[in-house]
Amino acid sequence: MNTTYLIGIILIAAIVLPIVLLNYKNNKKNAVIRKEYSEMTKSANIANQEHWNGHLIAIDKIDKKCYFIHQVDIACETQIIDLTEYSSCRVITSSSLGSTSTSVEMVELVFTPKTKEKENINLVFYNADTDGFTLNGELQSAERWKKICNDCMN
Repeated sequence: MNTTYLIGIILIAAIVLPIVLLNYKNNKKNAVIRKEYSEMTKSANIANQEHWNGHLIAIDKIDKKCYFIHQVDIACETQIIDLTEYSSCRVITSSSLGSTSTSVEMVELVFTPKTKEKENINLVFYNADTDGFTLNGELQSAERWKKICNDCMN
């Protein structure tokens, strides 16, 4: 009877422990992004925001600014885009052709400047090398944010 309990406890621990560790890791990652977000948007009037897989995007429709945070390991890359300096926003998807199907490699939101002195700004919503091999709504999210940003620019 004791060995049955011991085997049961080991099996339960083998199932529960990875879930607890994964949850802890995700909470720690989200805390870093939330801290960076709150510091970056202290005086902003955020109208809309979205958070997914180590990324966060938000928009201030009054000041016409787009905020983007991408967490890489423990560091965060942040960008603040002044939408008054850009004429349009579009979604670009990069794909690769495999032997049996086509797979999406990258989904980017690209801001085109009004003047030639500035360069395009690319916000990477999905990268197969770092975000895994399956899209989890990033393409739809990029399309939604394209519309939000273009509406704010016009």
